[in-house]
Amino acid sequence: MIVNEQAQKVYLEKDKFILENNIKPLITEELIEEHRRTPVGKHSAHLLKVLNYLRRHHEEIEGKYLIINLEPHKKWCLGRHPGGRGIHYEVYDDETYDSREAAEHALFLKRLKKFGLLDVDLNVKGGHA
Repeated sequence: MIVNEQAQKVYLEKDKFILENNIKPLITEELIEEHRRTPVGKHSAHLLKVLNYLRRHHEEIEGKYLIINLEPHKKWCLGRHPGGRGIHYEVYDDETYDSREAAEHALFLKRLKKFGLLDVDLNVKGGHA
């Protein structure tokens, strides 16, 4: 699908509005803790809204963070998609996780940082903490 520049501009402006007004206020220490406790499964309405926002940015596969299984059922790490076929993922194997759930939470934190909702020191930049 070809999108003209004006439509793309409107989309990005609306997306920024949603991030700033609908998503950012939901980011609290409590919400992050909820995700840490239950990264997979049933979530509160607020966490589900945040996850849907973060996940829907699948339009551009290049640079998308993902979970990579290094050893079946034993070891995971994060990586980035190169955006094309036949090109290896960028693998961040300097930090590994012993469960899928731990990797899911690390991915969640990385996505929050990407959208400016969490700083490097894991300080919440969203709603009240």
